[in-house]
Amino acid sequence: MRKNIITSVLPAAAISAALVLGLSACGQNDTSEPEAASTSQAASASLTLGDAWVKTAEEGMTGIFGTLENTTDKDINLVAAKYDGAGMVQLHETVDDGTGTMTMREKKGGFVIPAGGSFVLEPGGNHIMVMDLKQPIKAGEEIDVQLVTADDETIPVKAIAKDYSGAQETYAPGEAEAGKDGEKSEKDGMGDMSGMDMSGDK
Repeated sequence: MRKNIITSVLPAAAISAALVLGLSACGQNDTSEPEAASTSQAASASLTLGDAWVKTAEEGMTGIFGTLENTTDKDINLVAAKYDGAGMVQLHETVDDGTGTMTMREKKGGFVIPAGGSFVLEPGGNHIMVMDLKQPIKAGEEIDVQLVTADDETIPVKAIAKDYSGAQETYAPGEAEAGKDGEKSEKDGMGDMSGMDMSGDK
């Protein structure tokens, strides 16, 4: 009889120990999950696009503007942007071609946002160029855009569509001209974009 009692107690003790270990493991997993989420949120906040907006367009091309803010202590190199509603997206700069004409062209190497600083995207200057639109962008509509850094970090941002009329920049020779029919110049798709009010309320 005594032998049987000892035998029955041992399995119970083993089960209790297993339960304690299992609960301990669950507690460790619960602790790690918030840390992962916190890291992800911190990474996504390293670069933001404040007051982001996009010029309304029925077809062809348009531009995305706003102020890029670097919240880190090191420079961030923005090398690309993505928008599912377009066939192509590029980072563009506007420069004087030497004749007094302002010319738009792709910015080789992308934009560098200084540590703790900002970088303005505006009509007639640096901007995100959206080409070969697959559908119209209407006033008040909000589009989803992804910013891609040299470190392969992808940062989602939203831009609200606003009506705007503006400048006479042209495309630099040799630059790809994209549009609905593949023949429109950037000027055709963007309209007059110089001297633009950054609020876009026009």
